[in-house]
Amino acid sequence: MIQPTTFAEISGNKSEKTKQFSKILRHAHIPYQKVVDMHMWQLCHLAMVVPIADAYYEADCPERAGKDWKLMKKTAKKLKRNFSFLRKQAGRLSPCKMNIFRFLPLPIMTIMLAVTFESSFGDKFMYQHARKAPDEMRELHKQFYAYMKKLKEARYEIL
Repeated sequence: MIQPTTFAEISGNKSEKTKQFSKILRHAHIPYQKVVDMHMWQLCHLAMVVPIADAYYEADCPERAGKDWKLMKKTAKKLKRNFSFLRKQAGRLSPCKMNIFRFLPLPIMTIMLAVTFESSFGDKFMYQHARKAPDEMRELHKQFYAYMKKLKEARYEIL
């Protein structure tokens, strides 16, 4: 469930460096994943974490954000929109499991978000980070959506 350490060569090819790094992580028993397109992986990561952090910042009571049904539904819609947009722009998502945000029905995703936000996992890996890094997360929000806007504009220029 927790994302392993993820890395890639800029070229997307395997190299001696990535083989050595894999060996070090394997020896240390650290979960890892090599990806072909690190840029797309990073975009997908932002497509997920930005709406989650936004939910905490929009909540009247961030510690109980998962109890705000309207906020969870809004967050689910943002996740669906982000991943559908990236899929349309790039043709694929990385990792592939991110497609779940495109296919899960909105009511089910809303429930899953509410449960996750209220869980110890949500507290430890989502809320604590959002609470400790608001400036970073707001900057990521600004840059991610500006990047998506550029992609959309570039697509229409081509058409």
